[in-house]
Amino acid sequence: MSGSDRGDLATAVVTAVNSRDPERLSALLHPDAEVRTGRSIRSGAAEVLSWSDKSYDHLDRRYAVAAIKTSGDRILLAGNVEYVWRESGVVGDSAPIALTMAFDGDLLRSLRVDDDPEAALDDFGT
Repeated sequence: MSGSDRGDLATAVVTAVNSRDPERLSALLHPDAEVRTGRSIRSGAAEVLSWSDKSYDHLDRRYAVAAIKTSGDRILLAGNVEYVWRESGVVGDSAPIALTMAFDGDLLRSLRVDDDPEAALDDFGT
């Protein structure tokens, strides 16, 4: 699979998470998928779907990707996590983020969410 194909898969995962559409995301998940954040590790497709559906009272979380880098089977997406007011669509808060993904064929095997994109990029290069 080429880097651009993996980039397309990674973008599809982010789009599915942003849309909060469990069917769309489920079609992209390996049964043993894992998400690692600064607070938790979610293992298995059901737990990953639960993580992706996390919501806040009046805000929606979305990932805005600014750059994609590939290395072998891994993909790093750098950008921002945005918290958007549901009623107005206005971004209430934004912070830098890096998403590092690995795929098994065309299914997401792992996703690491890192709030320090520079450190994630350094780790990605090794």
